[in-house]
Amino acid sequence: MLSQPTQAPGFQRFRIGNRLITALYDGYVPIFAADLRGIPAEQVRARLTDAHLEEEGDPYTAVIAFLVEEDGRRVLVDTGSGTTLGPNTGRLLDSLSAAGVTPDDIEHILITHLHPDHSGGLVTADGDAVYPRATVHVASGDVEYWLDRDRSMRAEGVQREIHQAAAASLAPYQRTGRLDAFDTTDVLPGVRAHHQHGHTAGHTGYLFGEGTETVLFWGDIVHSHSVQLPHPQASVAIDNEPDRAVVARNDVFELVTEHRWWVAAAHLPFPGVGHLRRAEGGYAWIPAHFRPLLNA
Repeated sequence: MLSQPTQAPGFQRFRIGNRLITALYDGYVPIFAADLRGIPAEQVRARLTDAHLEEEGDPYTAVIAFLVEEDGRRVLVDTGSGTTLGPNTGRLLDSLSAAGVTPDDIEHILITHLHPDHSGGLVTADGDAVYPRATVHVASGDVEYWLDRDRSMRAEGVQREIHQAAAASLAPYQRTGRLDAFDTTDVLPGVRAHHQHGHTAGHTGYLFGEGTETVLFWGDIVHSHSVQLPHPQASVAIDNEPDRAVVARNDVFELVTEHRWWVAAAHLPFPGVGHLRRAEGGYAWIPAHFRPLLNA
């Protein structure tokens, strides 16, 4: 009897300068056409069908985190969903293990924002810290917003669930003094925060490196690449401040194309590493090709 077929382990490595970057597949979430706002619905559907997707949206939008290794330091950017979003996500630890890395090896974790698909993987189903040695770095704006008890009690539906999940994901790190709610640009030596507020109050990208070896790790600047790259003015229903999120997206797109930075993105097709270029009044994605992993 044939066994059930599976995919290969969900990791892929890239060397950019002296930096080793491993994309880690956590699973997938649906991004529905109905949740994309700011452009006509028929334009959304047309972009999706042009990309050979269903008109209703992309049910297999990737959730990706990244491991950055440099000078003996291991830094994780986002942690995937853990047990917060059901069986289609929560595979990051398997991907990390397949890449030969354990949670004990992680020294720092940079969280782009406290939505569950980015921070849920910080804790186990029992609320224990997955990463026993790591310090978690999150912009103070996101911590203050999602951990505000009064706001959490007033919130309803999905928003209340996000408040609860954010508090749970940070709790064991707060208790042990391993939460850095930063409000500066320099987060770690060689790592700069790039503020992208709008999607959430403290939504933040992270810049590693210099010149054309710069890598910008972003969280939810893009949810639907088929729609939001050609139409950066398209927001999503879960944006806290849609207008501000659109401004942030345009600013980021301009920066990465002007400076020819690398991009490592949480919701572009796996492995989510590549470049942007200008195209037809918007932007297009240039994915990095698979290549041998050469020593620095």
